[in-house]
Amino acid sequence: MDEVVKIIASGEWSQSPEMLDYRSEWLSDLLVERATCADTIQSQQLGRVTISGPGYVWFRFWLAEGEYILEKYFDTEGQSLGIYARIGMAIPHKGRGFSALNLLLGLWITGEGRVTVLNEPEFDKAVANGEFTPVEAEHAEQQIREVTLAIVSGRFPPPIVRNLSIAAISGPS
Repeated sequence: MDEVVKIIASGEWSQSPEMLDYRSEWLSDLLVERATCADTIQSQQLGRVTISGPGYVWFRFWLAEGEYILEKYFDTEGQSLGIYARIGMAIPHKGRGFSALNLLLGLWITGEGRVTVLNEPEFDKAVANGEFTPVEAEHAEQQIREVTLAIVSGRFPPPIVRNLSIAAISGPS
């Protein structure tokens, strides 16, 4: 997935013409967003998995005051495609929304628990080009280590994300 250094913000899916049926809900201190891909969405890949197509459903979970962002993707049959742990740096926020600096790295977690680090060459290039400060680069590397260890020990992703399933969808509504 070719990404550009940018800010990830809660609610951004509600502004995208490629997303339909946007919903968000607070569960205690956890923000959960859900959107359905429109017929006009371009195909997107995470690693070797296609995560978008007409009627696909995306969930985004903002944990720990926006410090951890998990996305879970489903096809039109309601089958989980996997979980993407975005590596980011939370930005101080006002109100009830979150935003984070996208630090390019991410962990793809399959249903079988296999973990793959994504976007390492893009991250290394961004660091070499000075697109990230040394603090941001170190934060990304530390977060990769922490999240990987938590996955291996079975503490991550949290059960609400890991166990989420949806019924088959007939198409965008």
